[in-house]
Amino acid sequence: MTLEFLEFDCSEDSEGGVCWDALAQPAARHTPALLHEVTQLLAWAHRFGPQEPGPIEDGADWDFDLHIRCGKAPITAHWNSADQTLALSPNPSTNDEITLSLSISGTPAFAQAFREHWNAP
Repeated sequence: MTLEFLEFDCSEDSEGGVCWDALAQPAARHTPALLHEVTQLLAWAHRFGPQEPGPIEDGADWDFDLHIRCGKAPITAHWNSADQTLALSPNPSTNDEITLSLSISGTPAFAQAFREHWNAP
């Protein structure tokens, strides 16, 4: 699957862990599509293994850090693992241009699956 709005830069540590970082600021009309893409990515990561996201050094397979701003105002984002949804507060409208940064990291096995599924670097 190819991502349309998230373009990742990749870095690896000496133990094979990988971190992808993306920054997106599309036109306001693309805000819903960008948020949908992030939701799809997090839902895929959640299905990768039985663990919740968490620190890799503590044994988790993957983790993420998501920040969203609408203008200068931060938007609180909460990933609900149970129903695989992304809840935002306040929820941006289709007229709002947002800036979104996403970092996702994982173990070597997660990294391989992520690259294969998302055509990531």
